[in-house]
Amino acid sequence: MNSYTHIKEALQLAEQAVYQGQMNLNGANFQNAQMHLNIVQQQINEQKESASGDKELRRMEEHLRHLREAQQAIQQNF
Repeated sequence: MNSYTHIKEALQLAEQAVYQGQMNLNGANFQNAQMHLNIVQQQINEQKESASGDKELRRMEEHLRHLREAQQAIQQNF
């Protein structure tokens, strides 16, 4: 079973950054959240090459999708 600790930690940082963006609408928070979301996406893409179809990886990808949707909602209100 693959360990995705680094992705889970990056997801947690991304979630915190998106939350900060929701609480304090400013450009720096928005850019910080975007950076964290992009890092998580890159890590997931790297893992997908070697672990295609892994349920845990799919759950993390779904979590990332929800964070991106929240980030888009913030952007619309920005």
